[in-house]
Amino acid sequence: MAIPFVSRKRLNPLDIHAEGKYYPAPAYIAEVDVNHLAQEISYSTTLTPTEIVGVIRSLLQAVPKYMMLGYKVRLDNFGIFKLGLKNKPEFKGHEKPEDVTANDIGGIKVLFTPDVMVQENMSRPEFTKADAKYLKKTTGEEQNPGNDGSQGSQG
Repeated sequence: MAIPFVSRKRLNPLDIHAEGKYYPAPAYIAEVDVNHLAQEISYSTTLTPTEIVGVIRSLLQAVPKYMMLGYKVRLDNFGIFKLGLKNKPEFKGHEKPEDVTANDIGGIKVLFTPDVMVQENMSRPEFTKADAKYLKKTTGEEQNPGNDGSQGSQG
């Protein structure tokens, strides 16, 4: 299974006047929603797509609840979800631990650490340059895939 990619122009944040350069970036063809996943999962289980959607929706309520309570949530063979904290932009740290307060926190972020099994399944991918016309039709995004149309693997 080859991962599609496109060429994407990026600017150098250290030199805002420099001309951007092109780098490979993932080509997201489309999104897969819960109903699509439920349909696919139902083929390999005795559950109906409706039952699977119910389980997924329950999972989507339970995971954030436990993260907000201070738990790391491990989904066996998939990975661990946990919360991270963002500092306020103007916050530069305190000299003493007792000076740290909730007022220093600017927000939260969700962190994900994939399980070894997920990492192994994705450890030797192949890559293929995506067709810009196809991407424009499916995503509405303007892409620049480059001129060579090359395919190859990298690992």
